[in-house]
Amino acid sequence: MDPVDILSIVTLGVPLYMVISFVAIISICLLLSRMQLGLAVSFLFVFYIGYFYNKTLLLKTIEGSIIGTVIYASLGLIIIILAMISFLSSSK
Repeated sequence: MDPVDILSIVTLGVPLYMVISFVAIISICLLLSRMQLGLAVSFLFVFYIGYFYNKTLLLKTIEGSIIGTVIYASLGLIIIILAMISFLSSSK
């Protein structure tokens, strides 16, 4: 199946309470000038919605590929490690 066809078939539903809480948390981060924390929260929200909330749908789409799951988790872990390095490094 063509990847573009998969994108046109798959629908991901996000509950309204999660969207409201995401917008509230991001707004607080931006009001307090915590840009890095806001980016980390955005990543974690997308990671959670993208995999854990829609796990069965995504596993069915990638046909149960364990390699796809490992790649997804590895890239998420790499981004978390890079975020932690940027938090700990002092650029001032």
